[in-house]
Amino acid sequence: MAERASAAAAPARLTINCCEEPFRVFFPIGALLALLGVALWPLYYSGAIAEYPSILHARLMIEGFLASFIIGFLGTAGPRITSAPHFTRTEVLLLVTLDLLAAGLHLGGSHRAADFLFAFLLAAFALILGKRFVQRADSPPPNFVLVALGLLNGVIGALLLAIYQNELYSAPYRMGASLLEQGFVLFPILGVGPYLLARLLNISRAEALPESRVLPPGWLPRAVFALTIGLTIDATFVVETFGWSTPAAWLRAGAVLIYVALRTARRGRSFLGNCLRFGLAAVVIGLAVEATWPHYRIGALHILFISGFSFIVLTVSIRVIFGHSGNAHLSEKRMPFFIVAGVLIFLAMISRYVADIVPAARIIHLVAAALFWIAALLIWMVKVLPKVTIAEREDAG
Repeated sequence: MAERASAAAAPARLTINCCEEPFRVFFPIGALLALLGVALWPLYYSGAIAEYPSILHARLMIEGFLASFIIGFLGTAGPRITSAPHFTRTEVLLLVTLDLLAAGLHLGGSHRAADFLFAFLLAAFALILGKRFVQRADSPPPNFVLVALGLLNGVIGALLLAIYQNELYSAPYRMGASLLEQGFVLFPILGVGPYLLARLLNISRAEALPESRVLPPGWLPRAVFALTIGLTIDATFVVETFGWSTPAAWLRAGAVLIYVALRTARRGRSFLGNCLRFGLAAVVIGLAVEATWPHYRIGALHILFISGFSFIVLTVSIRVIFGHSGNAHLSEKRMPFFIVAGVLIFLAMISRYVADIVPAARIIHLVAAALFWIAALLIWMVKVLPKVTIAEREDAG
């Protein structure tokens, strides 16, 4: 009898866990979409699919993989940081449905409809988070203004791509691509990075502010600084459309370097903390390489995407999943599996960059980059992802 009652309660408990901690559903979705998005390249060059997958690959990686992890993380951390109510079942179901529908439309070739739907998804997510901000008992860190700007970038970028889908070389389309593919992901990383790095290093930060619903003294100047950096980066996306690509690229790299130098902790060491530092350094390096060798811009951006964005996302996700499954102690130790995954990610980045500078070997390097990255993600999935089903309170009991 007790076993039947426990079995009946399991679905309800799982629903509650996913509402309190949406990463439990969004991280697996993001990982599966990432596998699919990268597998397009070996599938295409083996003849399994006929259409060149550049647009589909980009959308699945940004609107599928990275967006799912961003929503999962912010949907979990946002209410906790601000001591606001967690997401409701209806809100989680709405976001999951929109996420999967957008990915499905992209897979079906309806990129315009998918981009419109993705913009709606981000707008709905922003409204849900905004509701929690109004209901907050504590204030978020000031750098989190970049999170809001990143979501705005994603909405505007997706709308521009949808509206100007048939004008791939027009200024609005190129601006939309930059806002979605760079600004949407870069700003949440910059906003969350300093806060999370301090936690990974177990050190106190000067910007740790008193818990209060009212924005405390010192909050506004720090928020204005972060917002200024974000708007400067956004301005570079606009300037690029007028043909000033190199000055814009240098300004963008410089703005990110200044922000990272001033807002991230220099002292303290931990395995995941150092991984996060490596990822942030790769972001700066990728932007600097783009500015230095603009002819190889796409390859340089993959330094940003592969060694920067994806490595940071996987690093942060380990901390989130381990921390919420009663395995926080594991995240404080050296992780051989993630060292192997990191090496594979680095090899994927090198192969992808070489594919652009050695045209004669382009295909083999594109396929190699995809296989390296898939291997890294599979290792991460096998070692980390099963713990999303473990609730901390269950593990403790």
